[in-house]
Amino acid sequence: MPPGSVQAGRAAEVPEPLAQAENLKLEAVSAATAVVAEYPETAISYALLGSAHFNVGRSREAAQDLQRCLELDPRQVEAYEILARIACEKGELEEAVRRCEEGLKQGPGFPELLRRLGRARLDLGDSAEAVRAFEQAVRLAPQDSETHYLLGQACLQAGHPDRARHSFERAIALTPEHTQAYFGLFTACSRLRLTEEAGRYRQRFLELEAADRRTLTDRTTQEDTLSGLPMVRQTVARTLFGAGQIHQFHQRPEKAAPLFLRAAFLAPDNAAARTALEALYLKQQQPEAALEAFEKLAADQPENALNHLFLGRLHNRLGRFSDAAQAYRKLQELAPDRPEGYQTLAELYLRTDREPVAARAAAQKLVELQPTAPNYYLLGFACVKNNDRSGAIAAMEQAVALSPDNPGFREFLQRLKSAP
Repeated sequence: MPPGSVQAGRAAEVPEPLAQAENLKLEAVSAATAVVAEYPETAISYALLGSAHFNVGRSREAAQDLQRCLELDPRQVEAYEILARIACEKGELEEAVRRCEEGLKQGPGFPELLRRLGRARLDLGDSAEAVRAFEQAVRLAPQDSETHYLLGQACLQAGHPDRARHSFERAIALTPEHTQAYFGLFTACSRLRLTEEAGRYRQRFLELEAADRRTLTDRTTQEDTLSGLPMVRQTVARTLFGAGQIHQFHQRPEKAAPLFLRAAFLAPDNAAARTALEALYLKQQQPEAALEAFEKLAADQPENALNHLFLGRLHNRLGRFSDAAQAYRKLQELAPDRPEGYQTLAELYLRTDREPVAARAAAQKLVELQPTAPNYYLLGFACVKNNDRSGAIAAMEQAVALSPDNPGFREFLQRLKSAP
């Protein structure tokens, strides 16, 4: 089925966003099927197709694809995790545990598998083993709020409300409006007989739950939310990006490029697809083709700051400095809190010896947003271009303080101080 096409009958029967979501899923299956047809002896091709089949609800086909993937290469850990999910959906919890443990034999560093194992253990009532699985996952992914929440749930079930309280607090520290984590804190504090704290957490839970209900009610008329279209677009983008990577690995850039472009279009915040698209064209020594692709993205998504970042880089590479500066200024306009817009513009002006005042202003804003040693060095250099020796010394003193072992920074600062 061609990408973007919709069967006329189906489109007439379902709301447009639902039809779009369904059609996008089929597009992902089509791309993954083409990869398997091209590279039938490559394990990751079957992993990609299995994931795509799973995402459209074809669990039987997904299981067959994933089993073939593991026959070709048992180290493909994603296959075990999806097979475990399929088993959980069928209520086969012991099978889910078995699949997770098989995958973990390939190496301990897989938080997704550990989370899946913990969930299955928890559903089986084996809370002690669930706690162990989630504790390992937390060590591997300490910034994942949901893993801390799940560990808290397991600790509650295992009869450790004090440990549960700590995990729920960590989940909230990472995700301040984690509704269920507040309910977990209420439960843990109640069991610890911390009445005042329990009441406070219960009140916050009720506030967040009410807000969640209002949000859901507000969205009931938004068909894109009901269809799950935003998440479908992200999921399909990942599949298309994966297909592009496989084609690229097999030296088929002509097949990879449109997949990267489509993935970038479907996921406006996906920098990886854009980076891959840019790198592919530059490797082929086709910067003009890369520029054309990003101009198309920018035309389709004029408010997307990432597109202007890549446009600026490509104009810069082609020596079109005025166009590059315009793209970077647009990036600043669309994303005033992103440091890249100021860094790229300052570097462009300083390297081409243009607009020294604007270069310094951009560098000053950069250190306000991201006060790192390299950024202070950039500010110091911009101050030199503006004949501001004291400003340059102050900036370089900050750079040296942040990175005292950098000889280049120390040498630059010394030259500034000893200059007549």
